[in-house]
Amino acid sequence: MTSRKSSKRVQQLSLARGKRKISDGLPGEMPSGSASEHDKYRRSVYTSTRLRDESRNDVAFDVNVRMVLLAHELGLGYAALRKITTVLGLPGLHLKTYQRHGKTVTAAEIERGLESLHRTREQVRQAYADIDADVAELLREDADAVINISVSFDGTWQKRGFTSHYGIGVCIDIFTGLVIDFEVLSSYCHACALKEAARHEGKITDEEIDSWRETHDCAQNFRGSSKAMEQEAAKRMWARSVSRHQLRYIQMLSDGDSAAFREVVSLNPYPGHEVVKLECINHAHKRMGTALRKLSAERKLGGKGLGKLTAKKCKTLQNYYRGAILNNQGSIEKMKNEIWAGLLHSMSCDEVPLHTRCNLSWCWYRRAEENGETPESHRLHAGNFLSREVGQKLIPVYHRMSSDSLLQRMQHGGTQNANECLNSVIWARCPKTVFVGKSRVEAAASMAISTFNEGASAMLAIMDKLWLESTVVTITTIRETDMLRITKAESIQSESVKRCRKTLSTAKKLKRHQQERGEGSTYGAGMES
Repeated sequence: MTSRKSSKRVQQLSLARGKRKISDGLPGEMPSGSASEHDKYRRSVYTSTRLRDESRNDVAFDVNVRMVLLAHELGLGYAALRKITTVLGLPGLHLKTYQRHGKTVTAAEIERGLESLHRTREQVRQAYADIDADVAELLREDADAVINISVSFDGTWQKRGFTSHYGIGVCIDIFTGLVIDFEVLSSYCHACALKEAARHEGKITDEEIDSWRETHDCAQNFRGSSKAMEQEAAKRMWARSVSRHQLRYIQMLSDGDSAAFREVVSLNPYPGHEVVKLECINHAHKRMGTALRKLSAERKLGGKGLGKLTAKKCKTLQNYYRGAILNNQGSIEKMKNEIWAGLLHSMSCDEVPLHTRCNLSWCWYRRAEENGETPESHRLHAGNFLSREVGQKLIPVYHRMSSDSLLQRMQHGGTQNANECLNSVIWARCPKTVFVGKSRVEAAASMAISTFNEGASAMLAIMDKLWLESTVVTITTIRETDMLRITKAESIQSESVKRCRKTLSTAKKLKRHQQERGEGSTYGAGMES
């Protein structure tokens, strides 16, 4: 009798404990019924609708797919997504659920990127037809005719230091500024690495691995060092440009640090049509500064004293070089004349004024002469003065950086800013600090290219592919984002904003130099000893 009462008491306590647990999990008043009925009630009520795709057996919840898409947009992984849901007090996705939805989202992003590239190429062809009557006539006769265009090519890696498993090569049309092709290279396959590890541990045999490889879709599509990825991507894109896209990339704007152009020329992708190298002004500007600083260190031309080649003067001469190229686009002789004028202007003094090549727009001495005034003393403008001995040692650098072949490649006045901008958009969706697979890199590049070409509205197409409903808030926010992007771009290009930006930059540099001089040596190798 006692045992029966004890057993009954235990059952009552268990039931009460279960009711408290259920009431803690549900807001409001406890529904009537037993504990099992309450559990059934909780399992049958969902706060998110299921997606409309009836072709799948397991139809996903709307909120789950949105969370995975959000993680991709923010460049996050499963662990970061778990932290977000934990802080917000929301139930998180199971790892396998996240991976399953991740494959769906990745496939939709890659598909959307390919669709965007296809439309972009049509827009590029039409844009060239609008400015060139010969191209327009050619396309009227044959809509699929091959046309010649100029592209900016650059490579980027998923990891810094040329140790990355993944690299991306991108071609951007110079005239329209739209991305027309890209290639993702991978020297690593995670699935293959896991199988090899299992084989070394004796868990599977060589025969099992060989059988598995017959049906395995390997992510590795390149065998070589990460440095060689850029030139390999260029070769692949130039090789398929005619057969797939009906385009010839006859002018290639790229930096001088890459062997991509040399590899493309050796490939000879367009028999009868030469591929011409164009130089990025930013990279030439950078090389000029590097050469001056290197010469200053090797020949000990810097230090204190009037006429020394200090870091500030290297920067000034570097900017003179860039200005000479930008101010004289289309004329090699004018470019060369103004490049040398920058050096001679800095070497001028009251005894030997060397301003005959200077431009009125920036030379105070020439402006005074033009106005019929007596020029001021050079001592009042000695901030950038170079002694004759120092200036003569810079002549070999100026000869090299003002060669006809180099200036010929910079007559266009173009840069690779568009490529650099796209690279930042790609790695914002796939951070360089996180380990990822090839599919994630390809999805990030595809979505970045869609956004780069079409704006934030590309997200609406992705959501449509995933059967996600676009709310009024989503559409309004995306439109505002695109309008803000256009407005900001127009503002940045205005002359007043450029002058303000330059003034602020100069003031910041001056303040930093003053702080460093006042503080003395504060950081360096071996300072403690």
